[in-house]
Amino acid sequence: MKILHISDLHFPKKLSLFSLRGKAIVGYLNYRLRRKSKHPLVLISAMIEAISKLEYDALIISGDLTNVSHPREFENAKEILQPLLTDKTFLIPGNHDRYQKRAIGPNPLFEKTFGEWIGSSIDPKLYIRTKKIGDKLFVGWDSNFAIPKITANGYVAPEVLQKTLSTTKEPYVLVCHHPLWNPVNEIESKAHRMTNREEVVDKLKVNPPLLYLHGHTHTNWVKLPGPRAPFSIVNSASSTRLSDKNHECGFHLIEIEDSIRYRRFIYSEDKFIETNPIFYEESEGVI
Repeated sequence: MKILHISDLHFPKKLSLFSLRGKAIVGYLNYRLRRKSKHPLVLISAMIEAISKLEYDALIISGDLTNVSHPREFENAKEILQPLLTDKTFLIPGNHDRYQKRAIGPNPLFEKTFGEWIGSSIDPKLYIRTKKIGDKLFVGWDSNFAIPKITANGYVAPEVLQKTLSTTKEPYVLVCHHPLWNPVNEIESKAHRMTNREEVVDKLKVNPPLLYLHGHTHTNWVKLPGPRAPFSIVNSASSTRLSDKNHECGFHLIEIEDSIRYRRFIYSEDKFIETNPIFYEESEGVI
């Protein structure tokens, strides 16, 4: 099984300030003035082209397709991703896809736009979605919620944990937007992290996934299995951002056979090339 994992795409779309409300105005201005130049269109085109040429069995996208969850942003994201949206694709939302309350309900924009590729719900009251691709089961969580102020926290309810662990009877890959572990040089602020991730990690030890795929923090890494989290934690964010001294960006192609092999691709000189993955032992970071 070859799993291609991308995340935090933040596809650019020019919006009118009059179409925004609340914190979306601040968020959009932050994007236009600070972050837009870090996600150039040429890089996005190069990513789509590179993925189209790779062989993979599953394409996993772990959230943040938009910047402020505006309806036009969702339409734009779907248009850009169209060549890659097949029965091999599985998506979950990121905090920017839930940036505004209107992006959550009663007819959530993420589900409305990408409903064909988000799998099946196993409980109408909880966000737990599953999709079988090839011989692997993928389980998706939504760790995001719309918060009035400018924060990016995540949370996974105990009911989601319990239901996932009690109903998943085969090896599975878990996909969620927020990290469960960070390297010591990438520790998240209290306003950015999953607030109950220690509890999540401890509960997952009962029935650990083969892999935990996430984004949110815009630099790549692979945390190898350790005593507290006996599974690999893979960050492929941001797949559409230019690397700099603080961000090692790109995406991973993960090959699962008797063992797990990681391949990493980065943007360099107008195209994506393969380079060395960034590995950490669990002791080199924090849960």
